Amino acid sequence: MRKDTVNNILAIGADLVLKKGYNNVGIQEVLDAASIPKGSFYYYFKSKEDFGSQLIRYYSKNSSSNLDSYLKNIDLDPKKRILVFFENMRAYFAHNDFKEGCLLANCSLELSDQSEKLRTCIDLGWELWDKSFEACIAEGQEQGVIKKDKTPESLASFVISGWEGAVLRMKSSKSSKPIDVYIEFLDEIIL
Repeated sequence: MRKDTVNNILAIGADLVLKKGYNNVGIQEVLDAASIPKGSFYYYFKSKEDFGSQLIRYYSKNSSSNLDSYLKNIDLDPKKRILVFFENMRAYFAHNDFKEGCLLANCSLELSDQSEKLRTCIDLGWELWDKSFEACIAEGQEQGVIKKDKTPESLASFVISGWEGAVLRMKSSKSSKPIDVYIEFLDEIIL
């Protein structure tokens, strides 16, 4: 029961943080949205920073599971898995009017210089993404569908960094154009 309540609070918190940013979301707002009395917050979290670290871990785990549902799909070759993931994310962002983006990226920008604990949680979230892409890229290189001139680790890092940059530009332009260009170059030149 406690775990379900915490997960509900974190899901609501993630949605609010994606929409407004971590520093613009108050604990009371999260608790009101979750129908939890304010006094109960400290039963579930030690502080807002503890809430933030649990929120980032929650998001990282869920986003990594979503990513793996694409990158481990044996019905497609590894290169196609990567491209389908990004194409589906482009459609998702377009459906949401190019708002929100990625909580890890948003929190990286907002929190990495504010809290070492939160920065570490964010970095661990990125490591989950790294490992998923590295495995898929290595498999693609073994199958000959992804270029072998770079290591899976360096390609994964570049793929993620390029994607997150495209998402940031998408948010400011309110357009899929940065993502369109990213996917085109990823397909034709990078992979």
